[in-house]
Amino acid sequence: MMRSIMNPLIPGIGLIFFSALCNAGVGVPLRLRRRYQWENMWIVGHAFAMLILPLGVAKFLVPDWPAAVRAVGPATIAIIMAFGFMWGIGCVTFAIGIDTIGLSLGYAIIMGIITSVGALIPMARRWSEIPTGASIVILIGIAVCIAGVAVCGRAGIIREKAVDQNVPASLARESGSSTPSSLIKKSAAGVFAIGLAWCILSGVFSAGNNLGFDFADRVATEAVKLGTSPVYASLARFLAVYWGGYLAVLILCGGRMLRTGSWRNYAGAGAGRDAALSFAMGAFHFTSQIAYGAGAYYLGRLGTSVGFAVMISASIILANLFGFFTGEWKTAVTSSIRTLYLGLIMLIIAVLILAYGNTLVPA
Repeated sequence: MMRSIMNPLIPGIGLIFFSALCNAGVGVPLRLRRRYQWENMWIVGHAFAMLILPLGVAKFLVPDWPAAVRAVGPATIAIIMAFGFMWGIGCVTFAIGIDTIGLSLGYAIIMGIITSVGALIPMARRWSEIPTGASIVILIGIAVCIAGVAVCGRAGIIREKAVDQNVPASLARESGSSTPSSLIKKSAAGVFAIGLAWCILSGVFSAGNNLGFDFADRVATEAVKLGTSPVYASLARFLAVYWGGYLAVLILCGGRMLRTGSWRNYAGAGAGRDAALSFAMGAFHFTSQIAYGAGAYYLGRLGTSVGFAVMISASIILANLFGFFTGEWKTAVTSSIRTLYLGLIMLIIAVLILAYGNTLVPA
């Protein structure tokens, strides 16, 4: 009896952790590129993640997905794609934010905002159905999450100030620059502020992912009716969201490539290496979502509460480990690292509070 109860937890938790590992790894190829600009990687990687892989895998796991999509009607698909488009904007601004302020800090801020916005929007849509106790707990979780984001931002500010103090001297030694140190400091602070703004924008727009999946629930239901296993039916929900998402990526990244001429980066020395990194990024992105969907199914009710908390918490921790591995915090002062740790702990506590609040909401 115990064995039958425990067995689903093994693949469930295992898949959730695997999802977190892939999710945290999405930004690593972006930091390792040499020839490509971020828009080059994003347009190739997301074509792989949102079109090629999903349609290829769906052919085998959800063979009747076209019928499931047709069954929900064009109006519903249009809404799903609209939310996907919103998510696609979040994906593009994610790249800009990570490229500007780094993987560790950018990922922590973006995931913190996604957690708070992703919890607040479904809560607002079903406010009358949520018990008072649950709503209080969830609001507390959102508040802690926002505070954690602010602390992570503070860690970045401390790091940038420490770097500013060393930049003028290094510039003078390397290039004999006579640029006033005050202007250099203002420039560095401005770059960080812009990067922080992009991360905040990414976190808000990425909430379109959750809304799209919410509206796409009918697609999964139709897929199950047509014989698809419930373990794989979540892939049917992803498809229309992906279509809208990649449309945004194509428009924004394609437009930037045309404006800057970065489309030329697809040919030349190092282009093949960066193309491989782009495909790896896309594979991480797609695999993370599929693994999470399957893990949530095995966990049952835990999939939408504890499973979500485990995935987000593990993703934040792993992303920062990757950030330290790539040397983002190599020269950071101790106070900035300690502040970052505090912010990460607050974010983890926040998602656990939100997960607990979710268990208080009737199914």
